[in-house]
Amino acid sequence: MEMEIAETIVSATKYLKNLTGLQDEIRKAEKQILTTFDETSNNIKSTFSNLRKVLSDILTKREEDLLQKAEEAKNDGLVPLVECSNIIKRSIESTTNLIHQGSTINGIASQDFVSDFLDKGNLLGILPELPEAKEVPYISFLFDPMYESDLKNVCVNIGEVFRVAPIQIQKLTPKPGALLIEWQQKYDTGDDRVKDIQEFRLQRAFGDVTKQKNTVNFLDCYRGLDTQFLLRDIQICQPYSFRICCKFDGFTVWSPWSVPQVGITTLKWYSWEASEDSVLTNDNKIAKVESSLGKIVYSDGAQVSFSDSLEFTILDVDQRFEAAIAVIQSRNKNCSILKEYNDGIFLIDSNGKIFIDGVEKSTVLPKFAKGLKVGFSLEKISDDKILVNLDSNEKRVTYHWCLNDGSKLYFAAHLASQWKIMVE
Repeated sequence: MEMEIAETIVSATKYLKNLTGLQDEIRKAEKQILTTFDETSNNIKSTFSNLRKVLSDILTKREEDLLQKAEEAKNDGLVPLVECSNIIKRSIESTTNLIHQGSTINGIASQDFVSDFLDKGNLLGILPELPEAKEVPYISFLFDPMYESDLKNVCVNIGEVFRVAPIQIQKLTPKPGALLIEWQQKYDTGDDRVKDIQEFRLQRAFGDVTKQKNTVNFLDCYRGLDTQFLLRDIQICQPYSFRICCKFDGFTVWSPWSVPQVGITTLKWYSWEASEDSVLTNDNKIAKVESSLGKIVYSDGAQVSFSDSLEFTILDVDQRFEAAIAVIQSRNKNCSILKEYNDGIFLIDSNGKIFIDGVEKSTVLPKFAKGLKVGFSLEKISDDKILVNLDSNEKRVTYHWCLNDGSKLYFAAHLASQWKIMVE
């Protein structure tokens, strides 16, 4: 009985701990809802306040421009009329004077006075030329009601509230000196926009955004159509924050950002093993051999899991000597060159030839050149078989590779003289 009581207490304690954990998760979820609601509300208010000001300024400016144009049309039309009116006023005044002058003529007026009066009278038939009504400005204002309709349609469709962003980060997987970020679309399958994604945009920030929201600065680290990205060359045991959005076909704006996710890797970056005649730099990521005879440089232990990806960059070449890069299951001290391995090896040489367990394949990839990148992407099929994607110069080949067991793999390179290779 006492044992049953003790077991019940242990079980209840564990259950209570789980309930407390769920309660904490609920608090976090509530905080996320309330925080994002406040941010969204403030964003909506500031956006529409700004739009009202912008629209008011634009309409006021347009009103002023149109009134100015109407003013110019009025002034341009009045100028000739004012000039003509002044001429008429002067003519009325001179004609009135002429009439008055004629009424004062009597029998004693001089001949010159009479002649001057008659000459002025001969000019009475010339009237100033007035513009016709159709030539005089008839100022009006044209407004297409469609503008009002279009403006209303634009206004009623401004903005959108999302309960959740259409793209969310699904998984953050620690890799050696890297993090694998995977994301997924969150729209219902019935939404046409699901299949019309134009581009994804992934951003990263140094630090934990959930704890340092106001101090974290996000920067783009990937843009494209892939649904995963391997972020290399990051600090070990250092948190990184990620968020993602997308752009749909036919849209110029990005979707809302996803819920930020924080990831961290404790796995040391890929590195070469120090050995005689080898020169290692950049945290042992870059290897070079000083011997012209050539030698094999191995990884610093078995570092490659069956779900990892690694990339080699050719930094320097020497066309006089052949080089090779390989992933191997175990080290063989009896082999002085990688091509002596005939089991548990996946190799590509500097001529682009591929060898699996010592057997040359028919496919040939580009020759090694300075700046060329060679990538191995591994995917576990079963305990004794993996899928290997080999990438070189934007070309990819895929093979199944059978292995003896499920342990981790080494990577290696056969180098001589000026060859220099970096692993990431």
